[in-house]
Amino acid sequence: MKLSKNMAKTAAIIIAFLMASVMLTATSVQAQAYTEGGPPGGGYEGPTTIPAGETADYVIEPMAFISVTPHVIGLGQIALVNVWITPPSGEGKYMAHYVVTITKPDGSNETVNLRSYVADGTSWFLYYPEAIGEYKFQFKFLGEWFPAGYYRNGNYSTTRTGYFANAIYNPSIYAKPATSQVVTLIVQKDIVPSWHSPLPADYWQRPIEPNNREWNVIAGNYPWNQANIAGVTSNAWHDNYYGPYIPSVETPHIVWKRVGALAGIIGGETGQFSLVSSPGTPSVIFMGRCYQTRYEVIDGVPTSCAVCYDLRTGQVYYAIPTSKGGVTPTHIAYRRGTGTAVPGEVADVGYSVELSTISGNRLYKITPLTGAVSANITLPSWGTGGVAELFYRDGYYYSFRAVASRTATPAPNITVTTGYDGFLIKWDSWGTSTNFASRVVSNVSVYLPMSYRTPYQTSTYGNIGGAIDYESMISVNQNRFVYAGFYGYTLNATDLKTGKSLWNYTSPLNDMQTAYRPTNAWCRHGRYIAELERGIIQAWELQTGKVLWTTELPDFYPWGEFWMYDEAAYEDLIYAVGYTGVWALNETTGKVVWHYVDPAPPFETPYHYNYTSCYSVQEIRVIGDKIYVSNNEHTPSQPHTRGWGLICLDAKTGKFQWKISGTRLQAGAAAEGYLTAASNYDGTMVVFGKGKSQTTVTAPDVVVPKGTGVVIKGSVLDMSPAQPGTPCVAKESMATWMDYLHFQMPIDGYYHNVTIKGVPVKLTAIREDGTYIDIGTVTTDGYTGSFGLAWTPPEEGTYKIVASFEGDESYGSSSAATYITVGPAPPEPETPEIPTPTDYTPMFTALAIAIIVIAILVVYILYTVRKLARK
Repeated sequence: MKLSKNMAKTAAIIIAFLMASVMLTATSVQAQAYTEGGPPGGGYEGPTTIPAGETADYVIEPMAFISVTPHVIGLGQIALVNVWITPPSGEGKYMAHYVVTITKPDGSNETVNLRSYVADGTSWFLYYPEAIGEYKFQFKFLGEWFPAGYYRNGNYSTTRTGYFANAIYNPSIYAKPATSQVVTLIVQKDIVPSWHSPLPADYWQRPIEPNNREWNVIAGNYPWNQANIAGVTSNAWHDNYYGPYIPSVETPHIVWKRVGALAGIIGGETGQFSLVSSPGTPSVIFMGRCYQTRYEVIDGVPTSCAVCYDLRTGQVYYAIPTSKGGVTPTHIAYRRGTGTAVPGEVADVGYSVELSTISGNRLYKITPLTGAVSANITLPSWGTGGVAELFYRDGYYYSFRAVASRTATPAPNITVTTGYDGFLIKWDSWGTSTNFASRVVSNVSVYLPMSYRTPYQTSTYGNIGGAIDYESMISVNQNRFVYAGFYGYTLNATDLKTGKSLWNYTSPLNDMQTAYRPTNAWCRHGRYIAELERGIIQAWELQTGKVLWTTELPDFYPWGEFWMYDEAAYEDLIYAVGYTGVWALNETTGKVVWHYVDPAPPFETPYHYNYTSCYSVQEIRVIGDKIYVSNNEHTPSQPHTRGWGLICLDAKTGKFQWKISGTRLQAGAAAEGYLTAASNYDGTMVVFGKGKSQTTVTAPDVVVPKGTGVVIKGSVLDMSPAQPGTPCVAKESMATWMDYLHFQMPIDGYYHNVTIKGVPVKLTAIREDGTYIDIGTVTTDGYTGSFGLAWTPPEEGTYKIVASFEGDESYGSSSAATYITVGPAPPEPETPEIPTPTDYTPMFTALAIAIIVIAILVVYILYTVRKLARK
């Protein structure tokens, strides 16, 4: 049967969960993994029988146990196998000669050889069945001889000295062989589901309950453990600065904001000129808490403080004045504990976390909850030419201590420094030791050259913080020189593990295409890739310095000549930014994959690409699968360019996602689906991400007769601290809406062509018997957040009316309910009987005939009388 994509994803999630689950549940029988190589000193492993001439003081007759869980699994899932004997041989020892025989469905056998952990006689392994059917497992302990003596952590000695000074004495022991029962594992075609906590699609907040262990992949902290953030002369870390565990921010929705500096148009006689000042962003985000040095009002006085505040709301947890010892961390380090030989303890050991920073020659440790400084340690002085505190990961640093300089005399009375001899020191920041020597992990000799060209010109000294490949730990330093009106550069590659100089490169002066220094570079996947002048990007092999490819941007003339001192990378793509937008290249081939141009209105910017006005971009960051770039230029002029902002693009395709253009925002720290950004145009720090929503619903509060239509009304409002009580709006309207609410931009956009759209609300009626009626989905008014819908209840009774907003990238879900009661229809009015009227027609007819007869008689009489009168 072919799995659909969704089914395959579901299966993969369940498999991944089960793998984590069984590893954690191994403690149910105090199971512990055996590390190849054994305990310190290799450990003692006795023979399976009592040696000739020996007599055991005690003989143990153990019972062998084996457990395979779950009993039924699906093909592709894993089983946990635990084995142990009781009683084990005693403290300080481990048991050797554990053999598990596995009989597969086809009858073939497989064996797994194990040792126990020290003291408790347990061991375990994970088993990956490859076929459908029944697997049989049986565990055998082959027996073991332990001579009299001293045992410690699996090691044996006949004397209690040195390492064994605190060892346990045991008489001679022989543990007899033992065989377990046979247990069965059934492997079926279909996946066996287990507990799985799906990633939250709705608004969530800290703390994360351990039941939701799958959420770890979206709960990364900032900066990433492998981020290189101290003493760096290059920005070649943007592809790993945020790390793989921080999700992208899909929305320009502002959750909260704070003014941290005075900036913007001054006004009056200063004309169109502005103050420029940045409010800054957090240096560390740890477990949903931000750490930043900023001003807070203390006793009515604005005071520089080390501040900790909530990522989602801005709520301040503490503010410690720097004058009173407040210190803001810049690094996060994690380290897994080791535990002891107590049975089961290793499996219960978690991580230690340290927040720290280096200021001058001091290392500070900061307690995350309170901000208290837990350690204040003096560091060495590295000397002239030394480079200090290059953060590596897990609390380790690299530092270069210069001890001597190399010089040259390229011209009379001119001496220049060509480089420094010294030591590359890797040291550990963990713990509270004040003895720096105890922290040193490695110390290797190294020579760091400077850029130098005869007869004269040097730049600053070389260092190890140029661009670093964290996979190979090779650093490439780039230096610039000027000679006879020509710019040039040198590249020096150093193996940070050994201190060995791998290769050097000096650009030629007569090659105008490559004579200019790299403006910025990537160092990743065995390649050094640099931006050069004239729209050129070039790649070198890290180990050898061999040129791998050179790419000249198409249609780079004229503004594509320059790069903007920034770069990033994602998967197999590298990104370069400049005056013609964002360029994405394949890092293996150098081929241009996509190009994004940020369009600009005429007359607002001098830059263009193929004669179409565009904004220049800089400050590129990759978070999750999205890219965030800011509009900028090398030296921004006043009055400031209008229309600059923060842009979000799809990292793979370059497809435009959104842009906030009411102010010039630069992406800062990010974590858990939230992005901080600072603007030196208005001095405001904003936080983008998902906020809370509030839905209301009302209906007539009187009993309505059956057959009567009612109007269901309500609203869906944004309850984020930045704009509580304002309408929730559709994704396509969000950027314009945020620009309008926070940056005084037109409500219909600066092109006056945007209509603000609302969000969908589903209306449902629930009868008293629990059956549902789908009333319909209505869209709120984008400008007020209100909605209304006419509905005629079909029957008598009480209906619960539920209005539901399911949320989206910008808002968490919300719902509300009201009630409608429908009574009987009004009775139809009775129609009264109307008596039949008397028919006077015959009477009137007879009367008419009589009148006519009388009239004829009158006429006849008159005629007769007149006639007689004539006679």
